[in-house]
Amino acid sequence: MKYPLLIIDRQVMMTHPPVINSTISKLLRAEIGGVNAHTLPIAVERAERDHVPFETLSERQVALTLLERAGYPESMAELGTFLNVGQTMKANALVSGEITEQYAPAYMRWLAGFLDDPEQNVQKNARILLYWLVTNRASAIATDQRNLDNLRRVASDSKTSWRNAAFLVYALGVCGTPEDYETVTRQAEIVIEHDREHIDLVAEGLYKLHPPALVNALEFFLERTDAHSKQFLAGLQLLAKVAEIDDKAFWNTYYDKMDEIINKLNEIAGQHPIVERILDLVEKQMALAQVSDE
Repeated sequence: MKYPLLIIDRQVMMTHPPVINSTISKLLRAEIGGVNAHTLPIAVERAERDHVPFETLSERQVALTLLERAGYPESMAELGTFLNVGQTMKANALVSGEITEQYAPAYMRWLAGFLDDPEQNVQKNARILLYWLVTNRASAIATDQRNLDNLRRVASDSKTSWRNAAFLVYALGVCGTPEDYETVTRQAEIVIEHDREHIDLVAEGLYKLHPPALVNALEFFLERTDAHSKQFLAGLQLLAKVAEIDDKAFWNTYYDKMDEIINKLNEIAGQHPIVERILDLVEKQMALAQVSDE
């Protein structure tokens, strides 16, 4: 018998036989590795496909049935189940030993289909998983650039949510190729305009893809934003992340460009106390680069 979709938020909605709901609640409280609010719905679906007669089983038998089948997605449909739970994904739901280099490329291909899902929580969970994959499995993903083609299509779609922009910059910047430059730069500009929270992803993505793109993004924020706007503060956060780059080659190569940016910001430093602190960090990096070069 096929039951409606299971949705878990530490409390199981009453859409399954009571024995399933009570068992899942206890398994969640047990905090067993790899068994969580995301993998248990997959276990239920797998058991249903195997025509397990839940109504005839005791709670202990149901627990064993679910534990045998709990795991990470093996298809795009299962990935949808994994993401579509009534709570935001947590880091401890993603086990490095389970999401291997074998699975990561497939997940990356499938995830694009969930970034603009009608369910907001699916979107949010998809972005969290995307970030985890790029952070932990970048080399496996980048080995075959076709793994990123679906993300490229999302990035080129003007209707995609601005909330995806920082994650697209991060994914295509870290795992992509120089051919992604224009797409990544365009998405970075969207982040500066709309998403202060994830500006650090932009800094890392642009730097990994092509350092000049990072400098161009800084110039964009200076040219296109008002000194009293939220977007300006986002640009300052980007500059603060640039100040953390501990790479003398970067500072030597882009010394003149960064010097121009510093001069422009010095003109308005008095309006924003935080500007002076960030400028001090940047100027220190530039000075160290010059000393090292000499």
